[in-house]
Amino acid sequence: MKYYDKIFFLVALVVIGASCAFYFVKKPNIAQEEERVQKLLSEKPKGVVWKEIAVPEMKITMIEWPEVRPQDEEGKWFFQVFTPPQIWVDKDGNFMTESPYMKEKARQSFEFKYTGVSNEPYPIHYKGYIGDIKNPIIQLENVNTKEMFNGKLNQEIVLPKTSVSAERNLGLTVKSFDMKRIKMPDNTITSVSTLVIFDRKLGKDITIVSNKETVLLDQRRITLTANDGTPWHIKAVGETTNTKGAKYVVKGLDFDAGKVTVEMIPNDKSIEPQVMELSESGIEPLGKQKK
Repeated sequence: MKYYDKIFFLVALVVIGASCAFYFVKKPNIAQEEERVQKLLSEKPKGVVWKEIAVPEMKITMIEWPEVRPQDEEGKWFFQVFTPPQIWVDKDGNFMTESPYMKEKARQSFEFKYTGVSNEPYPIHYKGYIGDIKNPIIQLENVNTKEMFNGKLNQEIVLPKTSVSAERNLGLTVKSFDMKRIKMPDNTITSVSTLVIFDRKLGKDITIVSNKETVLLDQRRITLTANDGTPWHIKAVGETTNTKGAKYVVKGLDFDAGKVTVEMIPNDKSIEPQVMELSESGIEPLGKQKK
């Protein structure tokens, strides 16, 4: 017999011996446990005795269920037995009946983002001059219409008649013109032109400096930017714009607070219009516009 076989044989003998010893030592305890269990099972139960209770037979009858009516002016609050109203609490602790999930979907489908409040830029830009500086011919451009025209000092600018258009008075008069050479921050020397234009439509003088953008300080606008980057400059309530998915109507405007309220009317008539308040803090759904 090999050496490791002897070791295995001895270990097996030890295990068998331990098993036999455990059986003979614990055998009396097993008998006692069986006796105790049989004694407990033979005892009568104690405590309150359950009695059979007669249950009346259920009778099913038909009743007329009343018509469900809204409990508010907007027609959102419905109360029915077994159908609790859907109520949510917003971040300020106010109760509301519009689903936050649906409001968030409406917010994400809104195609405009708030950009900011700015002054309306003046569309007439100075392009240069020809002739004598004391009696120049001023070259101007209306950047909104892409129209180029010339003007002389103290004469209203009139566009001559052409084969496709009649003579047109623009209501603009160049009242003064000056040019100076100034030193720039980078130590270069440049020429800066300053001209004053009377705008009959606005009823006032506008000063244009060639190296600065001209803005109308008394005319402000709120700018929204579409998903494709197109700006929408809003200056008055009632202005509208259209996208592929919806029509947008300005319902409220507050330049001082930097807020604008816009109603989105989807082209898909199965989707209800949504009203959003846009500001620097983001977009806040306001629900359906009250009539």
